[in-house]
Amino acid sequence: MAKRLLLDGLGCLLAGTAGAPGRSAAAMARLLGGEPQATIFTGNTRGSVRDAAFVNGVTLYSVGLNDIHKPAGAHPGGCVIPVLLAVGEWRRTRGDVLLAAMAAGYEAIGRIGRAIMPGHRERGFHPTGTCGTFGAAAAAGRLLGFSAEEIACALGIAGSQAAGLYEFHHDGTLTMIFHAGRAAQNGVEAALLTQAGLTGPATVLEGTRGFFHATANAIDAEAAFRDLGQHYELDATSFRPYFGCSSTIAASGATAQIIKRAGLNRPDEIEEVMVLCHPVVAHDNADADPRTLLGARLSLPFNLALVLVHGDVLTGDLEEKELWDPRIRHFLPRVQLVADAAIPRFGAKVVLRFRGGRSEEAAILTPRGDATNPLSWEDVVEKFHRLTGPLLREIDRRKVAETVADIESTDAAALASVLRDAITSGGGRQ
Repeated sequence: MAKRLLLDGLGCLLAGTAGAPGRSAAAMARLLGGEPQATIFTGNTRGSVRDAAFVNGVTLYSVGLNDIHKPAGAHPGGCVIPVLLAVGEWRRTRGDVLLAAMAAGYEAIGRIGRAIMPGHRERGFHPTGTCGTFGAAAAAGRLLGFSAEEIACALGIAGSQAAGLYEFHHDGTLTMIFHAGRAAQNGVEAALLTQAGLTGPATVLEGTRGFFHATANAIDAEAAFRDLGQHYELDATSFRPYFGCSSTIAASGATAQIIKRAGLNRPDEIEEVMVLCHPVVAHDNADADPRTLLGARLSLPFNLALVLVHGDVLTGDLEEKELWDPRIRHFLPRVQLVADAAIPRFGAKVVLRFRGGRSEEAAILTPRGDATNPLSWEDVVEKFHRLTGPLLREIDRRKVAETVADIESTDAAALASVLRDAITSGGGRQ
């Protein structure tokens, strides 16, 4: 599972090198300077290990197809994988240790998130930024060979860095993407500060003034330790096989099913789209007039309009031209969300009503890619090729996948070299 999630994250990272958020983060890193310790893949340059983690985190998370740990409400790949690449390349970490560090990072994010959700998010915190910082620190500490006491110290420091407000959800601004990059950067910094002698509280999570009590009204501290070493949070992590946020992909998939089943050739035959969805989705994802690309990703009406116009789910990322496509805009007011507590949090039932009164419906209650319905290695490889095809040559895409599949026989520096070569051979079209 670690290999599948790693390749999935690398696909998002490589695709993200063509986007504006990664370029903005890379430009900031160039202004700051620093030792050329690790690869910044946007621009194929080098920077300090902490800045490389930041830029690559922003770049990876900027693509709306990265993984999600639903019980924690966090996207661990955007926080942990950039740490693996930056610290791992810098220290030439063996591939098996890289996978162990990945497991450690996902464990920290998933278990800490379980202890404080859903109250943590209800209070306005974005778990990718908050829980992600702990995961990044755990991964960095594992890569640096920390003892248990040193890991506890790094987590103690991370607790004073863990941040991220959910306010971006109201206007689609880019602080959401920033949160993953900052979590990765802060996790690296927490580990390096520990190595340099700074100390952090060992009770940072469960203490009376610790992270749990400070950021959630109701906590379940035992959830962070339940079945420890028996069940791994990697296996509780879900893939997103196509575009959208985790709250929209079920509805998108159901809409695509109807279109294919009905043999719909003309979307203007559709008069109304009704979506039965969980009340949280009906509230958080109802924007019928998104004005930013991130807002469009979070908008359930926009995601369904995208499927109606294109006839299927989108396997790449959005571009600015699609945000203002009049064909897509035409359908936005026709999508009606109906809150239904009987629908699972990440499921949906879609009803399309056509001219003449005919209607078709489909429901997806457990989306493909969910932790209970995960993608296989072959599925992830296929997604990787679709996602990176516009940027990379096929021979280089295959080389990346083969390197991840056999990661135990190599190291992180070699993986970074394969990624750099793929970008260079693809023309460097960032």
